[in-house]
Amino acid sequence: MSITLIDLPGLTKIPVGDQPADIENQIRDMIMQFICKETCLILAVTPANTDMATSDALQLAKSVDPDGKAAAPSVSKQLLFRCDLLSCLDVCVPSLLFPSLSSST
Repeated sequence: MSITLIDLPGLTKIPVGDQPADIENQIRDMIMQFICKETCLILAVTPANTDMATSDALQLAKSVDPDGKAAAPSVSKQLLFRCDLLSCLDVCVPSLLFPSLSSST
C-alpha cells in the first residue's frame, strides 16, 4: 500500500495581480477533483483563530463526506488561540462538524 500526500491550495477570494477573475472557482474545482475520490482522506485544516463555522476547508470536506468517515478536521496556528480552550478542540470540533462521530467517542 502506498500513500500520496497532496497539499492543495486554500481558496483565494479576491484575484491578485494577474490571477484570473474566476480564481476562486478554478481552485474550488481543482480541490473537488481530488477530495471527491472514494480513496481520498481529507485533512481539513483551519486556523485556530478563525470561526470554524466559516471554514472553507470544513465546508468542502463536509460537502463530499457528510458523515465524517474520510475527513479529519485539523486546527493550525494554535499559538494564536487561547491555551485554556485548546483542550476542548479535539472533543468539540469533530462532534460539531460530524455529529455521527460523537456517539462513537
